[in-house]
Amino acid sequence: MVYLGSHINVVYSDEHWLHSDPGGTHPENPNRLEEALATLKSSTVWSTTRLYYEESLDESVLLLVHDREYVEWIKRECSRGFHYIDSDTYVTRHTYRVAARYSTLAYIATHKGFEEKEMWILLPRPPGHHAGRRGVALGAPTQGFCIFNHSAVAAKSLLEKTRKVLVIDFDAHHGNGTQEIFWNEPHVIHVDIHQHGIYPGTGWVSDSGSGEAVGTKINIPLPPYAGDEVYVWVLEKIVKPLNKQYSFEAVVVSAGFDSYAGDPLTQLNVTEAAYEAIALYLYELFKEKRVRTIISILEGGYGRGLREGFKAYVEALAGKRAKRRIKGKPPSSRVYRELREVLSKYHGIEL
Repeated sequence: MVYLGSHINVVYSDEHWLHSDPGGTHPENPNRLEEALATLKSSTVWSTTRLYYEESLDESVLLLVHDREYVEWIKRECSRGFHYIDSDTYVTRHTYRVAARYSTLAYIATHKGFEEKEMWILLPRPPGHHAGRRGVALGAPTQGFCIFNHSAVAAKSLLEKTRKVLVIDFDAHHGNGTQEIFWNEPHVIHVDIHQHGIYPGTGWVSDSGSGEAVGTKINIPLPPYAGDEVYVWVLEKIVKPLNKQYSFEAVVVSAGFDSYAGDPLTQLNVTEAAYEAIALYLYELFKEKRVRTIISILEGGYGRGLREGFKAYVEALAGKRAKRRIKGKPPSSRVYRELREVLSKYHGIEL
């Protein structure tokens, strides 16, 4: 959490090591968080950083976004010790406790952030945005390394405080769990920019919500090597107009850095510039008191993104990066046409 001119508080605990593949070969491993923490220590914001953790575990927090049967199933699976619950996702004897504590801390941090007008950064493992109400979401083949959806907990808890919440998910993989959880929730506007054609195989522009929530799930599927320019276009043409329209008091960011160039699992070819642009805009919103809180929650990132990308994001979020001149570029003509229809019809935004 960044408090401008004062300090940055980051939720972190080395308890995450208890969720670990004994063979050490899984891409979602403890070294990811240690690399993120090392990146933070090497950044210009470390001198004003305060690590935050408490040993709280409130199961009712999980039930805000997950079915009880799913939570109980995870407990049972963890009691068996280390094994895979699907072809991608493993648990250990301690996974329930580790993941549930991070979700509880997401709830606590969100309430503190809103009440005290602060920005928070959470570094959880395992990540969460692929976990739906019952685990696997929207027909995905697996849970994609995720157990409990920390970002969904943050967004849901913010609805106790404010009328509308903006969720920005820039992880290279579609946040299918988050979309499923809020599919019928008109007060959560979920903007998700992701690579098309990879796991979880969801996130079409036409998937925009149901009932009163139609139009509130805004998916931007991109081809490989889309690059910074499309991210900047999404920020300028979608995120900024949405905020102008709805004056969000709170923003939740599912911050995945696997879109960074060279990530072993994706090919979006994004650089520091895209993360800087997003974070600098959020910094400006917070500095100008146009938003009460911004909750950034780490999702994916399996390569250089946890160094260069995360560092750029954190420093820009604290206002310590200069704005670059990057001209935005729209996505493919088909995606552009479909987005134009959704944004015009449901939000009065003209591309």
